[in-house]
Amino acid sequence: MAAYLWIAVGSALGGVARYWCSGVAARFMGETFPWGTIIVNIVGSFIIGFFATITGPDGRIFADTLTRQFVMIGVLGGYTTFSSFSLQRMVVGRRQRRPFRGRLPCRSVVRLCARSFDQLVEVDLTMALSRDAVLLRIFIGEDDKANHKPLYEAIVLKAREMHLAGATVLRGPMGFGHSSVLHTTKIVRLSQDLPLVIEIVDSEEKINGFVDAIEGMMGSALVTTEKVKVIQYGTKRVE
Repeated sequence: MAAYLWIAVGSALGGVARYWCSGVAARFMGETFPWGTIIVNIVGSFIIGFFATITGPDGRIFADTLTRQFVMIGVLGGYTTFSSFSLQRMVVGRRQRRPFRGRLPCRSVVRLCARSFDQLVEVDLTMALSRDAVLLRIFIGEDDKANHKPLYEAIVLKAREMHLAGATVLRGPMGFGHSSVLHTTKIVRLSQDLPLVIEIVDSEEKINGFVDAIEGMMGSALVTTEKVKVIQYGTKRVE
């Protein structure tokens, strides 16, 4: 029910934004040509493409299901219908391995913005890591929560708090777990509870202590460990 409410609110905001943008374009550029409609469609298509890229399964930013539905179906769906069509065409083109016209300039901009974002959030932890280490993998769902915040975020923050060597969150486009419910990326549903994998590498002692520390926040999950050899950590080769 909450999804319908947020989509309705987003649609109202998008519709008002489209009306305002079209009015401004008509006032300054005249009404003899539909400049407002063209501007709205171009801007909406760019925003939905950019947002879908940075929050997709291989994106740089994690957005929960409600946020993606609010922005992509609600706001941008109300702002322009052409933006949704362009996203669907892009997804279908990728699945059929066909080129999408006009994709290269947009992807270049997206990559540039993503690299800039990485530079802003990059932090040098400069922690020591021995060659013999343990890889911890935690399999959860994107919608899993811990104290009203995303579970993956709580786990990564806890790992940082305990000064572990590093943590990476990976989002998968498809998967199923203990319940055998298939979670997949669909054009209309927009990534309903996609599977996530959190990978953490550190010493066996630190990994065991971390697993004990997060036990209270874990619900349904799969947790595995395996021994690994660390070749390089940061800019230094591990001997």
